[in-house]
Amino acid sequence: MRIKDFFTNSKNLIKGCCFKFQNGKKLHMDIRQNFEGRTHISIKKDAQLTLGRGTYIKDGFSLDVQGICNIGNNCFFNRNVSITCLKNIQIGNNVTVANNVVMVDHDHDYRNGLGKYVTKAITIGDNVWIGANVTILKGSCIGNNAVIAAGSVVFRDVPAYTTYIQKRTNHFIQHNINGDE
Repeated sequence: MRIKDFFTNSKNLIKGCCFKFQNGKKLHMDIRQNFEGRTHISIKKDAQLTLGRGTYIKDGFSLDVQGICNIGNNCFFNRNVSITCLKNIQIGNNVTVANNVVMVDHDHDYRNGLGKYVTKAITIGDNVWIGANVTILKGSCIGNNAVIAAGSVVFRDVPAYTTYIQKRTNHFIQHNINGDE
């Protein structure tokens, strides 16, 4: 093992231990995760966070959990990803999230006061690729093996094996991963 790898692994182990120590039973994770640079994880009282094995988190990651958030195995989060979970966010295995992605499972309920929210769960399946500068809003359900194109705003269901491209109108391109017609 190279000296640089040793220090990187040691630093990640220390960060993992610190997150686990700070959050106790609210956080379920293998302490051997890859945390690069500044990583903010906040888990409120009575909330739950599960981080799967092999999670790789780049610099500028922010995760605020007030509900239940589960992140599967072998997920990758690029720089400046922000996830805010008031109710429920489920992220499957092998999910790749590009830089500057925002996920929020709530809206401010401006009609009933600034401190009130409307929430609805977000579900992201396995093997999903989320491009740069994507926003995923409350109630979105993204199926397995879907691709979300850069700059899209997801606010509804995206079927499995679909490429979601948002321009002036929403376009779905159905593709079969096996190449069958």
